[in-house]
Amino acid sequence: MKRLLVAAISASALLAGCATKQPQLTRAEYLEVTQRTYEGKSADDVFNAAEKLLRLADGDDFRFFHDDNSMSATRSWSIYLVLAATMGTDTWTVRAKELESSVRVSAALNTSAGSVLPMPTTGGDMSAGSTPGMGGNVPGTAIYDVFWARMDYLLGKSDKWMTCEESNRRVSMGAVWGPNEALCNGFNIKDDLPSELVGKIEKRKPSETFVGR
Repeated sequence: MKRLLVAAISASALLAGCATKQPQLTRAEYLEVTQRTYEGKSADDVFNAAEKLLRLADGDDFRFFHDDNSMSATRSWSIYLVLAATMGTDTWTVRAKELESSVRVSAALNTSAGSVLPMPTTGGDMSAGSTPGMGGNVPGTAIYDVFWARMDYLLGKSDKWMTCEESNRRVSMGAVWGPNEALCNGFNIKDDLPSELVGKIEKRKPSETFVGR
């Protein structure tokens, strides 16, 4: 049971981004990581690209909500660990402000997670118990690194699609830090490719997709 407890808590911590030892980003650093300006693009272009990006990641599980200047997408997920389970929700918020000849875009990811574990009762039987939920903005730069790289591709600003293998390598090299599991994990993300890249990029292996700090 102790192993199940550790496994469930560890999974929650990694997926919620709580396992990082890096310092918190300053305001300037956070804005640099989470904002981009796209010349010659409109807010509609941005929202369409962001929705396509998330549908490719795991379209069946996302729910999308739109208003005039923002889009949000929520995805509930679960991981089963024999007798234990970890459950959570990812919420993406993308905002766009149109300027004279460009659009300024910001993205934010919030993740909440908790675990359900077997618990002994006074009669010697077992029942289910839950650990306190954790939540907040996902720390670090890794998740936004892959998000913006894919946005650049979908908006025609780059001819390269960042794969999860490349994202994981960049984390391992220290080029970026923090969890990238909301777009790159082998447990519950499909990670489909744009149709024009199918057959040109080798599909990732599940064992190569889970990177967290």
